[in-house]
Amino acid sequence: MRFIYASFLALSLNFTFGQNAIPLFTSSILQELSKAEDTLSFLAHSIVNDTLPEERFYATREMILTLVRTLRLKNSFYYKFSKLKSVSIQYPPDSSFRIFTWQLEVSQSEHRYYGAIQLKADSLVLYPLIDRSFNLSNPEKMTLSADNWMGCLVYGIQQMGQGEGSTYLAFGYDANDGKTRKKWIEPIKFNQHIPVFGAPLFPKGKVDSTFIPQRFILTYAAETTIKLNYDSELDLIVFDHLAPLAIKPGQPEIMVPDGSYEAFKIHPDKLEYIEMLPVVTTGENVLRPKPVLGNEGKDIFGKSTLMKKKKSGNK
Repeated sequence: MRFIYASFLALSLNFTFGQNAIPLFTSSILQELSKAEDTLSFLAHSIVNDTLPEERFYATREMILTLVRTLRLKNSFYYKFSKLKSVSIQYPPDSSFRIFTWQLEVSQSEHRYYGAIQLKADSLVLYPLIDRSFNLSNPEKMTLSADNWMGCLVYGIQQMGQGEGSTYLAFGYDANDGKTRKKWIEPIKFNQHIPVFGAPLFPKGKVDSTFIPQRFILTYAAETTIKLNYDSELDLIVFDHLAPLAIKPGQPEIMVPDGSYEAFKIHPDKLEYIEMLPVVTTGENVLRPKPVLGNEGKDIFGKSTLMKKKKSGNK
């Protein structure tokens, strides 16, 4: 696996920035791009579907090398790679860059993520993203770099502000350990065109109010799904309110959606927390005015968590 990381890090970057006009491809370059896209699609399919771990690792290594060779072709930023289905390619609203991400299953309880940020430029400006999530003990408090990245599949990007001072909000998914999943909001800023991950845009933590989180993370049961995304109809980032699933005493709580929703309102320099959304019907869900289980400290089955704590404390 170290060789896979090294393959990304060893690639040279060309910091030449150009104009924003959309160019036309020559027929020869377009043919090269199309051929490379077919190869990348085959490798991406192998990463997801091959049953042998060693074959998935080999496909990942070849995927990295092939992607970088392909992106070195002239004006590659404007090629959409529409056939590359199992790789997420996301753009912010201003299309100033794009993020490639994909997932490698090491085992049922371990996943690794790979990716790269390509800036919009005349020549290739590429930042490999190196997943170091297994070394990050408290990511909510950390500012990270491209080679110390909290790996995930990026499934959307929103924008705060305009121009060079913009902050971008990347929405990420992590399959995690097989028992739980994670989704989060990852702020990205560019300092002299170099990406920096994490920014104090969020409200203070509920458990520890002494710091402002650098990113917003939701951890939930693997058997369920949750919403965490920008809703264009509401002009809000909407996410499920999570409640603890009733489990045996002494085991860690596993969080599941309780049927209500919270939100962030995007401002130029911060995210405003909205504790409870009013009743609104969107294209995906009906957003309820209060939790299905109420606010009186009940679990997903309607039993009082306060009574559970009292009973467990008396044992």
